Amino acid sequence: MKEEHSTDNLLGKASSFLETRVLPSWNETVNALRSGEKSLDKLADFELVDLFFDSLIEKASYDPRLLGEPIKNREKTTSEYRPNPRRRLFDNDWKSEDLITLPLRFYEPLMIRAMESRSIPVEYIVTSICKYAKKWVLDAEDSVSGKKREVVEAVERLLPHKRGLISCEFLFKTLKHSISLEASSECRNGFGIRVSKQLDMAKPTDLKILTQGYGEKDIQLVRTVVTSFYSNYTNEEEDVSLFVKVAKLLEEFLLLAASEDASLKLEAFVALGEITAAISLGVLRYSDGIYRAVDVFLERHGYLTESEKMEACKVLDCKKLSRQGCEEAAKNQRLPLRVVVQVFFASQLQIRDTVAKEIKGGEEKVDEEEEIGVWSDEDETEKMSEKLLGMEIESHECVVHRWKKAKKVSVWRQVKRKFGCLTTSSSDDACTCDVKKSKKKKIHHHYK
Repeated sequence: MKEEHSTDNLLGKASSFLETRVLPSWNETVNALRSGEKSLDKLADFELVDLFFDSLIEKASYDPRLLGEPIKNREKTTSEYRPNPRRRLFDNDWKSEDLITLPLRFYEPLMIRAMESRSIPVEYIVTSICKYAKKWVLDAEDSVSGKKREVVEAVERLLPHKRGLISCEFLFKTLKHSISLEASSECRNGFGIRVSKQLDMAKPTDLKILTQGYGEKDIQLVRTVVTSFYSNYTNEEEDVSLFVKVAKLLEEFLLLAASEDASLKLEAFVALGEITAAISLGVLRYSDGIYRAVDVFLERHGYLTESEKMEACKVLDCKKLSRQGCEEAAKNQRLPLRVVVQVFFASQLQIRDTVAKEIKGGEEKVDEEEEIGVWSDEDETEKMSEKLLGMEIESHECVVHRWKKAKKVSVWRQVKRKFGCLTTSSSDDACTCDVKKSKKKKIHHHYK
């Protein structure tokens, strides 16, 4: 009833209650909105939903910390939001009701309106969205998969694409959940793109999220993410530092996988090693990280036969071992004898190249990173030489790498060519992959 029919009626009391008790308070507004889920149509008829949304956005614009403290992504940010004391109008609500308790049918349009208002820093909005996904998807063990899928798809629509704004750990987890929940292809690809854009900021433990179980699909997911990362960058000179970070990341991840999971199968290790070797090609001067991973894998799998050990070692390029790596590998009894022979001759080639460079350069100082000295342990070298000369390996036929002098190719072209050879034989001679020049096409990576 309206006032013209009688004074002090129910409509007037309700309006007064909203204006004096509900709308001024953050907690009361959230509670009122949450309790109105079953009567959404009636709330919409009276335009109460818009009224509640506007009230919450106005309060959050004065104090964004009502949405939660921003989640820092690895590197500490120098700028931190500090609200003006004069604008702290809602101190009584400091222990505030969290928006993540709202049902999705209220939360999603509220976040959309908050972003459109541009009055709230995007970092705080992202914090709220991540907390919502954590509550209703990542930590919700008893929830129905259909409800989880609906939430994860909504979260993907809400999250911005800005690089570094969202933590890598959260992105890897949501990508994995979107695949397991069989979310839409737009949702899976959206998370995949965000992950690949900031892969250089990830940690080995983040990559491990994608490969729990190390199945064929898990390894293919890693390959897809890495390939998508390279498709995001085209300026080789400016992006080489990012390539180096990703190459080191994969070496550390390979070592982590070999050391923490004794059940890691040989096929899975080789597949991950081939991806790592492809990324380090033309990017890292030395690949000692791959050698350490191979060594740890052989140590954790002492039951492997000689042929299986050789299979594990095929991801190791002896030419890319540093001086220290060569010294360690030459004395490593876990390595197959053929690999030790390859290390020995690779070391001799390094010594020859260094001596030739010193003779050619005269007094010119050689860069410390490129300088490879003669083994200090002369007795050990002499003993190794005598041992090798006295041995007969497969009718005097010793398997040694044949070093080929190839044309100098850009880092980007080398990586692309290497990825094209992943499914073929690991031998240089066996690769018949022909890289043809063609117009650049936009590649869409599908996350299945």
